[in-house]
Amino acid sequence: MEKKMREEAKKSGVHLIEKTQKVKLEPIETKGFILDLGGGGEGIIGKLNGNQVISIDNKIEELEEITNESLKIVMDACDLKFLSSSFDTVTSFFTLMYIKDQDLPKIFSEAFRVLKDEGEFLIWDLRIPKRLGDEPFFGVILRITLPDEDVNTGYGIKWEGKEQDIRYFKTLASQAGFIALNEGVDEEIFFLKLIAKKTKVI
Repeated sequence: MEKKMREEAKKSGVHLIEKTQKVKLEPIETKGFILDLGGGGEGIIGKLNGNQVISIDNKIEELEEITNESLKIVMDACDLKFLSSSFDTVTSFFTLMYIKDQDLPKIFSEAFRVLKDEGEFLIWDLRIPKRLGDEPFFGVILRITLPDEDVNTGYGIKWEGKEQDIRYFKTLASQAGFIALNEGVDEEIFFLKLIAKKTKVI
């Protein structure tokens, strides 16, 4: 399957990261609901936590692909239709890589707004280097290990003008009011655990 994915990517002008990236996930421990930004497609977070998850995506066809028990809502992550301080946890699983740079500050701001005090924003994403060569797209093949299944999939974007790494996301997070509690880089992918600290310590 992976060989076929790489062959198709090459035909389509996608610069694929040479090595398949691996992510191992366990269910997220949280008391309340989880808001999953861009939760359509494979619906990985919904597979982990089922009906505890509210999956939003701005494309209805992405939500229609989901085969998990999450609540599915068509919604723009830049304009969340939830009251402030509604969620204990917000997640983004390889979603922010698809967002235009000018929209990212708004998404971080909205995630901060809908989180409760000390709520968590969990981010998994991909390091995207400056474009090299003529290939118009950049992508990765992921092997995602869940408690009861493995998911093999690929993610790709239009490469021109898109660069990101964990430092860039940490800067955006800090500007929105988040504190980075935990972080990790594993080859070409990274993880950030952010805390929405809303009460000031006197």
